[in-house]
Amino acid sequence: MSGLIEASVLKANMVMDQFQVLVAANKAVHLQRTNSMVTKNVHSEILYSLSSSKHISESFRSFCASDSDKSVFVAIVDDTDFNTLNKISELLGKDPSDLDQLPKIADTKLITKVYKLTEEELSNFSLLDSLVASISSKEIITAGKGKD
Repeated sequence: MSGLIEASVLKANMVMDQFQVLVAANKAVHLQRTNSMVTKNVHSEILYSLSSSKHISESFRSFCASDSDKSVFVAIVDDTDFNTLNKISELLGKDPSDLDQLPKIADTKLITKVYKLTEEELSNFSLLDSLVASISSKEIITAGKGKD
């Protein structure tokens, strides 16, 4: 929040798979390059893009890590020299864990609730596919609502 580091620090229990974050990051970078971001920087845009909600505060509440979180997922854009990653590792006092730990940390019940996924949807598609579809289609689904 203070801007000390330029990264998205996410609740790890809200990340089922790194592909979920990659889709949101790709969307955020695209919006940055087209000057279409809703938030102030690309890292906050990743947080916003992860959510299916159009409300920034709700997106941040659902996905932004807090002091009480035991595990975090850090997404960094344009850190080719690993300076930001190293700084974050120093601040946290831990080295990054292997991404194969994500399914063990993910809270699938909470993820399903936050994304408002139905039993019908999950009986036809995997949880990851449903998440990616939700992230990818946020603007399309909400585009015409409220207009005549």
